[in-house]
Amino acid sequence: MSLVSIIVPTFNRAHLLAETLGTFQKQSHEQWECLVVDDGSSDDSEAIVKELALIDPRISWWKRPQHKPKGANACRNFGLENAKGDFIIFFDSDDRMLPDLVDEQLKSLEASKKNYSICQCDWVAKNGKILEGFHGGKLISDDPINDYIRFQIFWPINGVCYRKDFLNQNQLRFDESLQQSQEYDFHVRVLQTDPQYAAVEKRLLQIVTTEDSISHSPTNSLAKVKSSLRVRQRFLTNKKLSLKYMTQVFLLHDMHRIFKQQTLQRNIRASYLAGFYYLRGHMYNRRIFGKYIWKHSFYTKLVFLTYNFFSKGYSLLKKSNTFGYTRNS
Repeated sequence: MSLVSIIVPTFNRAHLLAETLGTFQKQSHEQWECLVVDDGSSDDSEAIVKELALIDPRISWWKRPQHKPKGANACRNFGLENAKGDFIIFFDSDDRMLPDLVDEQLKSLEASKKNYSICQCDWVAKNGKILEGFHGGKLISDDPINDYIRFQIFWPINGVCYRKDFLNQNQLRFDESLQQSQEYDFHVRVLQTDPQYAAVEKRLLQIVTTEDSISHSPTNSLAKVKSSLRVRQRFLTNKKLSLKYMTQVFLLHDMHRIFKQQTLQRNIRASYLAGFYYLRGHMYNRRIFGKYIWKHSFYTKLVFLTYNFFSKGYSLLKKSNTFGYTRNS
């Protein structure tokens, strides 16, 4: 029976860890190990996990090495380095596995011979109500890279089971410099390496929304804004992705969305940075987008000045992203 390594980064989640780890213990596939990798918690997380580990030795407590940067990315990479299983599942410390998740994903990998398997999930509100599937729940596409970038298909980090050899042989790791959009970046690199995957059309996990949920925290710091913009810039500049025209337009619109968000909140440094990335994004495909740059540049700069310093120009803010972009797939 195959050993599956479940890697769980955590930071001050003592009030949630026992419930999450309890869902692992209910798995129908019993051959698993769980590496809980701490990111510097100051609560009772360590005591809770170690107490559980005394009862169930499949659970172990690890600490992110001091030389690695703080964050879930470094914790996941460190967990992967120490995992003993042939299969890897990255899981968040506030979500829940349904009992057949591991078994169903291993069966799909065995049957398909693919390198990774994705599954459906439920999104659970704080009041316990199950909401519609995560991002619409569509998993399959004839053009997965373009559709994933445009959120036509989507899956959370918890919803994937990988062959460890696939990750190691292709040096697939999380970018430890990112503080936002790191899963978006990782999944696109996985798809670029191998766009063929197995899909389980069953909801096998629950994404739980909490007040401190990382996936629902606002993009409100300069570091997070820069990370989000860098990821979108990477996609635009990566010629190997062979992005369609409308995917490039989507990325430009997304950069403008960040610019608009930060401008409305009067985060001047973040607004400036987003405007800079947005305008520079037009130059990566100069043949198509270069001809629009003067209009977008004029309105973006005008919006930055009038809204940030004079609290005026909302109509210009909306207008600054409407010029050009004739449909051309």
